[in-house]
Amino acid sequence: MLFKVGVAMQEWRVIEDGPQDGESNMAIDRAILASCASGETLPTLRLYSWEQPTLTVGYAQDFAKEIDVNRCQKLGIQIVRRPTGGRALLHNHEVTYSFTAPIPHSKFPSSLLGAYKVVARALLEGLKEIGVCGADLALGGKSNRGRHSFHSPSCLSSINHLEIEVQGAKLVGSAQRRTKRAFLQHGSVLLDCDRALLNSLFKYATDDDRSKSMNILNNKVITLSECLGESVTRKEVFLALKKGFSRVLQGNWVAGHLNSFELIRCAPNAYSVEIITA
Repeated sequence: MLFKVGVAMQEWRVIEDGPQDGESNMAIDRAILASCASGETLPTLRLYSWEQPTLTVGYAQDFAKEIDVNRCQKLGIQIVRRPTGGRALLHNHEVTYSFTAPIPHSKFPSSLLGAYKVVARALLEGLKEIGVCGADLALGGKSNRGRHSFHSPSCLSSINHLEIEVQGAKLVGSAQRRTKRAFLQHGSVLLDCDRALLNSLFKYATDDDRSKSMNILNNKVITLSECLGESVTRKEVFLALKKGFSRVLQGNWVAGHLNSFELIRCAPNAYSVEIITA
C-alpha cells in the first residue's frame, strides 16, 4: 500500500520496541528508511533499547584505528556500524529514538539541518514533558573542546550544531542519513552513563589524550538522572517522547509494527550490517 503525504490529516506511525541486539536495531532502522523511501509506510518514530551494551561506529569511522576491539570482545560489547555518520557511541543506559520520513515532506524543510531542527524541537518538547529544565539546541559548529589538542573517537566528546545540551553539557546526540527519497535521524537520550567504561573502549595516542577525553566526559556530558536528580525508566521516556513528537508534528499518531516490506528487509542476511570483530 502506497502512502500519499499531505492528504487530509497527516498520519504518523510510532513503534515501541523491546531490547534487541545491535545488528537487529540497525537493520530495522535501515528497513524503515527503505520503506519510507518506497512509499510503503507512514513517517515513523521508533523508540527502542539494547539487550546488551553495544558500541555503534559511524559509517565512515576507522574502527581499527580508534576502537579497542579486543577489550570490547572481552567485556561482551558488540560493535556494529551505523548507517549514519559521526563517531562511536556506547548504547547501554539509554533510550534510542529513530525518526524516518519521506523526502519531500510538507512538515520538513528540504535541507539536512532544516529537518534536523524539526526533530530536535520534538525532542525538546519530550524532555520538557519529563521535567528537564534548561535543555536547548546547541548553536554554531562543532564544539572546539579538544579540537586543537586531539581527536576523540567518542561521539560524546563534542556537541554538534542543533544537538541538545543542558547548561553546555551534551544530553542527546543525533545523526542523520538522507537518501533521495527519505531521511533517517536517530540518536541517544542518556539515562545514565558509565563514563569510565566508555573511555576505556577507545584507542588514544597518549595517556594525556585519554585523560583529556575522560575530563570531557566528566564535565561536558549530562544524563537524564543527573538532570532530574532521580532515575527515570525507559517507559517514562518513551511516553514523554511520544508526547513531544505529537505536539510538534500534529496529526493522527498510530501505534504500529513493522510491515511485511520491512520484515523482509531486516531479516537475517537481508541487510549487510557490519559486525566488527578482532
